[in-house]
Amino acid sequence: MIDYGITTVIDLRSESERMGAPGPPFSDFQSTSPVQPATDANGPVNLHLALVDDQTMPVLNEAATMPDLYRRMLDQCQPALGAIFNAIAEAEGPVLFHCFAGKDRTGLVAAMLLSLAGVDPEAIGADYAETDAQLATRYVEWLAEAAPERLESMRDDLRCPPAWMLGTLEYAEQTWGGLESYLEAAGVAPGNIDRLTTKLT
Repeated sequence: MIDYGITTVIDLRSESERMGAPGPPFSDFQSTSPVQPATDANGPVNLHLALVDDQTMPVLNEAATMPDLYRRMLDQCQPALGAIFNAIAEAEGPVLFHCFAGKDRTGLVAAMLLSLAGVDPEAIGADYAETDAQLATRYVEWLAEAAPERLESMRDDLRCPPAWMLGTLEYAEQTWGGLESYLEAAGVAPGNIDRLTTKLT
């Protein structure tokens, strides 16, 4: 990552997830504060900005479908998304962000960033769908470990149809009048929105 130029890593996982799997060695220099992040002199700044915290998780778990889960993330996690987008905008240099699998939380942040940059919806949907190919081996592992009664629903959840993510972006458009309005309501200043689009374009 250092050779590639990554200067900031944002961990989107909840605190309980991080306790169970702390992450790579640079996690020894974690900070929960985006204002005064701790850093290794030889590694990237590491920020913990949970998109879904442990208190919100039960509400999201009530979602009947994955598209409903994504819409609930927009509804329930707006302040968290604001903090994440502020951190990306204010970071010096390239940013890497991740969750556990890199499918849902990471996929939502990525799709929102691409949409802000003016990327064609078809390309955003294709980028999200690429997750299926990249995680195919992990899908097999997770399904092999699933309880028999969970197998069918889990197999359905472990998909990335473009319509799921594009529908989420359309929901933001219909509910808030677009992602810029959504992020401003989440506490992202217009200047940071401009910085995000400039970084991406």
